[in-house]
This record gives sequence, C-alpha cells and structure tokens, in this order.
Amino acid sequence: MRNISIRIAGYDVSLILIIMLGTLLGTVVAATYMWATKTTTIIIEEPLTITNYPTTLRTRPGENLTLDITIENTATITYTVTLTFTLNDTAYQTNYVTFSNNTYTVNPGTNQLTAWMLTVKKAPPATIQLATQFYRE
Repeated sequence: MRNISIRIAGYDVSLILIIMLGTLLGTVVAATYMWATKTTTIIIEEPLTITNYPTTLRTRPGENLTLDITIENTATITYTVTLTFTLNDTAYQTNYVTFSNNTYTVNPGTNQLTAWMLTVKKAPPATIQLATQFYRE
C-alpha cells in the first residue's frame, strides 16, 4: 500500500495543521491565564484642607491686619502653598491696600499660616470683600 500525502503550495498539510493547532492551544492557554487579572479604582485625594479661615475682619486706616489661617495636611509629605489676596474693589486695593502674598511650607499635620493686610493711613472707610486663592505646588 502506498503512503498518501497531500501538499498545498509545496507544504505538507500535516505541518500546517500542527502549526494551526499550536496557535489555537497557545491562545487557549493565554486566555485561561487572564482570569487572574484584577482591576481596582485609584482615588487621588486633595491632601490639604482649610480648617480655619476668618469670616469677618475689622481694621482701621494705617493698621496692619493679621489673617490667621489653619491648613490640615493629611499627606505624609510637605507641600508649598501660595496665597493670593484680591479685594472686590480693585481700585481700592491698588490705592490703599497691600497684602503679604507669601509662600508657605505646609508640613504633614496642622499648620498655622499668618498673612497680613496693610491699609494706608489715607484710606477712606469701606466695606469690601476679600477673596483668598490657595495654590498648592
């Protein structure tokens, strides 16, 4: 009896079948391993919280007003915070008021920041609002 061999484009069909079967089994093995992959949600939180900020301030022309601010740092590292002060009356601020505009080091835990506002002696009486912007670097 003779040995029958089928060839396609000069290649033995059995060789092609072995390669296809190996690829299929490799895919099945890889897909079986994938059951062990897990995903989780990562939440990156703001580490700084303003815990004390003055709600009403009173001063007189020529006085230096102190602004005491408390910031809680819940992280384990130190941050740099810059405060920018703005009055709702830019002309009044330009002509009569100067702010400290300091940059502060905020260590882990509770931090007391002290800023200041100086009103010149010639300033007229006014009721204005102060906005403080906190920038964490």
